[in-house]
Amino acid sequence: MGTKRVGLARTQALLQNLKRELTMGGATLTGQKARFLLKTANYTVTAEDSGAFIQVNPAATTLIQLPAAATVGAGWTCTVILNEDDGGTLDQIVNIGTASGEFFNGLIIGGDGGGAVVANGTSHDFINCSVSATSGERFDFVSDGTRMHCTGVVIDVTDTLFATSAAA
Repeated sequence: MGTKRVGLARTQALLQNLKRELTMGGATLTGQKARFLLKTANYTVTAEDSGAFIQVNPAATTLIQLPAAATVGAGWTCTVILNEDDGGTLDQIVNIGTASGEFFNGLIIGGDGGGAVVANGTSHDFINCSVSATSGERFDFVSDGTRMHCTGVVIDVTDTLFATSAAA
């Protein structure tokens, strides 16, 4: 029996189409970078954005629309970071929305001693970031396959909170 040579292109295609877990046996990946997306206007987040950091510096009232948890499945993640180039408060409103019929679970923690706000899981389908929200506020999202879980770190929970509709 001889050996059959498999070309580089074929090997790459086989790896790219792998539809199962890959056991690395303690291997270390180096040179990996997370995707970084800069948005200044409305953006619909996709399944391919899993693991991405989305920095939002809004030029106008902006909606960051998350994908349906059932579509992206359990384990999908993304982080949204508010940015204002002058480092102060936002000049425009940012809304982060769940898919239609889905609601947030989670909490937003305020750093000013104002406590936290908790998503009720039954009607909170938006996070409203007002023009008083602060550059650097961060929201980590993870899907459990049914809904999006959010952990947010903000300055003031009266400026950034869970809501039942988008702010205008």
